Amino acid sequence: MSAQLKIIGCRAGSPMKGNPASGYLLKTPKGTILIDCGSGVVANLDDEDFDNLIGVVITHIHADHCLDLMALAYRKVFPSLSKRIPLYGPPSVAGMIASYDALFGIRTLPTMGTPIATAFEFKPVVPGTRFTVADAWAFDTIAMIHPVETIALRSVEFNFVYTADGAFVDAFLDFCQGCRTLLSEATYPDQDGHDLLEHGHMTAPICARLATNSGAANLIVTHLSDPADSRITMEKIHQEFAGAVHLAYPGLAIELEQ
Repeated sequence: MSAQLKIIGCRAGSPMKGNPASGYLLKTPKGTILIDCGSGVVANLDDEDFDNLIGVVITHIHADHCLDLMALAYRKVFPSLSKRIPLYGPPSVAGMIASYDALFGIRTLPTMGTPIATAFEFKPVVPGTRFTVADAWAFDTIAMIHPVETIALRSVEFNFVYTADGAFVDAFLDFCQGCRTLLSEATYPDQDGHDLLEHGHMTAPICARLATNSGAANLIVTHLSDPADSRITMEKIHQEFAGAVHLAYPGLAIELEQ
């Protein structure tokens, strides 16, 4: 049985024309899981992808990973209410939901007083625990070093890891060990001028060494702080990693085998 990992958006910080912020689809035989929902993601979801959603995962509450959750909720509750689906994320996501709904809820419409709470059933995920979507697809998690509570994900059935955002530590290499496909941030091409632990991000060489040392066959590089760094980022990646490498872009689709 196979699945497909599809890039909807991969921009760090903010969307740009043709490239939303972070958003990734895991398209499985039992439905589609949206992983992160940054600004611009909802406008780039196909109707089929929207209709087939069986779950949403938010890795952390930075805007480039969750800002379009309200837009997605609006789409699910207006003009008609669609089926409520589970929403997974670290416990801190609950506060974001409450604040978002208080700010953007429309009290004069029955389904839109609390759009996110109406559209989704929030299921908090304690970092380091496993959760399962649709009683079929399991994900292990680990806490990342980032300014806000953040989880990385590992698909049990399809053996891929999504780093979300976070600085590299040895425990994360253990988490990634033996994965086949690594979807990894490489926010900066190198460390110059960046406090990686304080800001909680990785560089191109760190990303490449993570892929090499974990035994990954495929590396998808995402979340670059500046698209102009694409060339130098990929040069540094190829110096450290000999496997298949893709620079993420909207529409890129990678097949995953169970």
